Amino acid sequence: MAVNRRNFLLGASAAAVAAPGVAGLFLGEEGVEIDALRQDSLWTSELPAIPAQPTYTGDREVDVAIVGGGYTGLSCAYYLKKFRPDWSVVILESHKIGSGASSRNSGAVYARHVGIDDQDMAQRGLDRLLGFIESQGIDCDLTQASTLTVLKSQGDADAARASMKDGEKWVSKEELSEKGGTSYYAGAVETPDYFKIQPAKLVAGQAKAALGSGVEIFEASPVTNIRSGKFARLTTPRGTVTARNVLIATNAYTPRLGVLEDKMYPIHQYSFATRKLTQKEINRLGLDRWNLRFEPRTLPVTFSLTPSGHFFVRFVLGYASHNSGEWQDIEGARALAKKLFLQRYPSLANIEFEKSWHGVTGHTTLMKPIAGPISDEGNIHVSAAYNGLGIMPSHNFGYLTACRITATDDQDLAVLSGVSGQVPMPGGFYRSLMLKPFMNLMTPV
Repeated sequence: MAVNRRNFLLGASAAAVAAPGVAGLFLGEEGVEIDALRQDSLWTSELPAIPAQPTYTGDREVDVAIVGGGYTGLSCAYYLKKFRPDWSVVILESHKIGSGASSRNSGAVYARHVGIDDQDMAQRGLDRLLGFIESQGIDCDLTQASTLTVLKSQGDADAARASMKDGEKWVSKEELSEKGGTSYYAGAVETPDYFKIQPAKLVAGQAKAALGSGVEIFEASPVTNIRSGKFARLTTPRGTVTARNVLIATNAYTPRLGVLEDKMYPIHQYSFATRKLTQKEINRLGLDRWNLRFEPRTLPVTFSLTPSGHFFVRFVLGYASHNSGEWQDIEGARALAKKLFLQRYPSLANIEFEKSWHGVTGHTTLMKPIAGPISDEGNIHVSAAYNGLGIMPSHNFGYLTACRITATDDQDLAVLSGVSGQVPMPGGFYRSLMLKPFMNLMTPV
């Protein structure tokens, strides 16, 4: 459903449009894809549905309005109420809570903010997420992962082996073939310190924590227009919200909202999972020993044994025109996924593929996330473009944004620098012309 967003103005004057860091960011024409289908993943099919939340109606004033009900929005809302329990906080979600990348990712968790080299900050973010999961008693199948970075070419394998860090181990091609169920790779690095979760269970736990703290969540309530000012005004199909502060937490869907269109873009992923493997099959594939595997290619591939015993793969499809969150050729994606999988694990040719789904993630040219205030008044914030491994960063940036809005001190607040350091990309036809051929060329099959 296309909407007219020429009225989407951060600042209602030419001076605001010309403000440093804001110029040219809010001129999108495509509109929010309200009716776009978001496929259920294996993760969502494995647990009872999160209780449905009402659709927003009416007109009201709140302290903070959050656009997007995934990991980032839920995290920020929870911490806002923790710091300021007297504040009114609402989440406006266009579809269902957690129906974006939050319930359609690989479940891998690591102390890394892609594009930010501060390892201490990343570790604090990981500790914060793990502490939140423990304090809220969230059963999200959190486990320590046994992880391999698998290398296809001998050159990459030699380089990786020569640059191993303390605690890492080398796994030879022969050992991978004998004990890892694949002869596709030239070698691998075994890496500690990764975790795995069941993503949809984390969404459910975060939603429960937010609701329990007094946050109001509205589903099927897309924001179609935002007008800035001392009090921002958000328009939905059935009403408006006037807010002292706003967080745009829509990640890959952000450009379709008309925000940061020249700074970020959505990249499509495809995932599928086999039927549940028997213990004998798990042992034969070495998944009892290495249950998380990454191909660190230009378009990376992730393999994992899920908590429920399915063998899972996720790979990059590419870019869809007009920053769309939909992928038109799902059957083609499914065929490509099967081909990719069987190249690596031909012994699984006769095992059924039980569940498959499409997803989309947010990226920037320099692989640096975008987080911080983006309006003249400083009261409209964004947190998006995690560039992969987004589970921990989304929670951490939600927390830091809550700190910023409530004036709660934290040593990592300087990272909320808005669009500082981001490189613009052309839009429309030229964006497709750049991204599509490159993605096709880099497809890992």
